[in-house]
Amino acid sequence: MSILQRYIARTLIASSALVILAMTGLIFLINFLEELRDVGNGDYGFLQALLHVVLEMPHALYQFFPMMVLLGGVLGLGVLASNQELVVMRAAGVSVRKIAGAIVLAALFLITIATGIGETLAPKATHIAEMHKDSAQNGGQAVATVSGVWLHEGNNFLHITRVIGLAHLEGVTRYQFDRDHRLLAAYYVKSLDLHNGQWLLHDVVKTSFVNNLTKSEHMAQSVWDLALNPHLLNVGLIEPSEMSLTSLYEYSHHLTENGLRAGDFEFEFWKRIFQPLTTLVMILLALPFVLRSSRSVTMGWRVLFGITIGFTFYMLNAFLGQFSLVFQFSPLIAAVTPTLLFALLGYIFVLKFKN
Repeated sequence: MSILQRYIARTLIASSALVILAMTGLIFLINFLEELRDVGNGDYGFLQALLHVVLEMPHALYQFFPMMVLLGGVLGLGVLASNQELVVMRAAGVSVRKIAGAIVLAALFLITIATGIGETLAPKATHIAEMHKDSAQNGGQAVATVSGVWLHEGNNFLHITRVIGLAHLEGVTRYQFDRDHRLLAAYYVKSLDLHNGQWLLHDVVKTSFVNNLTKSEHMAQSVWDLALNPHLLNVGLIEPSEMSLTSLYEYSHHLTENGLRAGDFEFEFWKRIFQPLTTLVMILLALPFVLRSSRSVTMGWRVLFGITIGFTFYMLNAFLGQFSLVFQFSPLIAAVTPTLLFALLGYIFVLKFKN
């Protein structure tokens, strides 16, 4: 790679870092002001809200990373265009392909760092943030652990292995005590489904303890007399943003095998699979725009272009994601369509400048 290409790559990386720094402050402020609304619920205080926002920052930045890289590309190339450096490069015979190669190099460097943080640190930090918030708000009635969730309802203690959508529970163990804290019965339920306000139990094993004797019985189905507070179940509810790619794939497969809806998890999986490609497409979109408007458009208009393109992509991605969930549309197609559309748009623009 030539010195000139390294110079272009360094400029784009520096401008992208500047955009990421500015967006970090903006996103932090917006999320913190929104989080202050929940301060005072249970034991959730100011410091807990501050910690929650800090822990969620890696996921928030990773979610908007393609847009930030696009803005960084527009700013970096815009600076080169304003200083007439791009004009001199083109006049010296540097092709658009070589300039694009430098952009790709910068993009790959940024993508590697962002993907490493977004797929390792971000899911774990987001899960910890949500777990601590829910635990603080419910006053200790629910505790999330590595092996599942513990709930306290009246004289009952429950352990739930997996919470799915607040209406489907798997691997539930219930310990029922009397007022003198004596164990009356233990239940193990393979799965529960919330239907018309009642929990329907499937594959139940009940063990009763009476007069130092135990009695065990099995029921294929039953109705539970215990009311579970949906707010407490939030502690064990894992959102797609809290899961790694491997966990998303395995969880989606598990839901599909059990006849449950897995569209939101599948969409999140495919969206994050195509995230590096999306970032590369977005930063390459900056090149034809800057080349075409280097002498007639101010930096403000270039920034507006970057924001408009990035926001349009974000809205289209969100729309297709919800569309796939509502109308049972393929999550794979919904996730890849925005990237392909913008890649086609960038390819059409680049053709006009191809040497």
